[in-house]
Amino acid sequence: MKRFEILDALRAVLALDVAVGHIGMFPLFGSVHQPDATLTLLARGWATLAFGPPAVIAFFIISGFCVHYPFAANGSNCAIGRFYARRYLRILIPVVCVVGLFEVALPKQTVIIGPNSIIWDSTLWSLVCEEIYYAVYPFISRLARCTGWLPLVVAACLPMALIMWSFFPAIDWNDVGILATTFTLFPVWLAGCYLAENLPGRDKTISASQIWTWRFAAWASMWLALVLHFHSEFHQTVTGPFLGLVYYFWLRAELSYYRDRKPAASLVWAGRWSYSLYLVHPLAFALAATFGHLDKALRLDWLVAFAAMLAGSYVFYLAIERPSHRLARRVPLLDVALPRSFGNVADAQTLPVGLKAGLAHPEAQS
Repeated sequence: MKRFEILDALRAVLALDVAVGHIGMFPLFGSVHQPDATLTLLARGWATLAFGPPAVIAFFIISGFCVHYPFAANGSNCAIGRFYARRYLRILIPVVCVVGLFEVALPKQTVIIGPNSIIWDSTLWSLVCEEIYYAVYPFISRLARCTGWLPLVVAACLPMALIMWSFFPAIDWNDVGILATTFTLFPVWLAGCYLAENLPGRDKTISASQIWTWRFAAWASMWLALVLHFHSEFHQTVTGPFLGLVYYFWLRAELSYYRDRKPAASLVWAGRWSYSLYLVHPLAFALAATFGHLDKALRLDWLVAFAAMLAGSYVFYLAIERPSHRLARRVPLLDVALPRSFGNVADAQTLPVGLKAGLAHPEAQS
């Protein structure tokens, strides 16, 4: 069963959206503070084309999908110990290394333990939530075999609603806290698991006009979330879960559309190291600012910082992420016993479809 290359391509787009959301759009029209009223208006509109927090919401759905899909396709429970080893080797080794790089490169600005810890007060906050979701997944997945995934998603919406009401109008997830944020976004992550269990069948065809309609809806939802975040009391802590609903149907449409199509090879390639991009881009931008090359109104400074981000992320991928991924894949994911003749994936062509899917499908990164 083929790899979902569209998820790699989407990861590249989403990671770039997060990065551009932090550095700002390329200053095509100059600064948003300039004497020319027309250019100022154009610059302000141009700046709203990217907003990082909604992209993280889409990452949560993709994460839930990728974690659950091998078991949904195989129809088996995960071996808890091996699942933990595989997930934490895959995710935590790069995190530990990037925190170490921050400590070495920017020791005065890096707090590891404390109220302003880099573990929470940075893009790493989403990984803290995901680590908690990984911890409970083996037990949730067993419960879902009895109840189904949809009832779990619905049940998780109750604490989500209570937390949103209790903390309203919190501006960002730092104001909510680790556990409250984890509960708030849990239905979004579970929606990814539900999607893995209920992939659209071949009878669900998506046309080019339909997929672009869904893409526009996803972008328009992001844009609306940006406007509400900066111009109302409905900040990302409120809009996030609602974006999850829109993004669920958008990602479902993408998976259906690319069932028999191939996305752009360049995006698929970039998606393979999008996790490194997500981790490294804050460090690249911080170093660029330290050396005086992050004036967002200067096109050359923007290009230098952006190029440094891409180069540093790819080097990090080659040196840290890819080896940790390969190490994690040495841990068997599925709890199955195969005949000796099926010692590797290449020998598994005669296996039943469900079992072959679980073995041959590379577990997607999250």
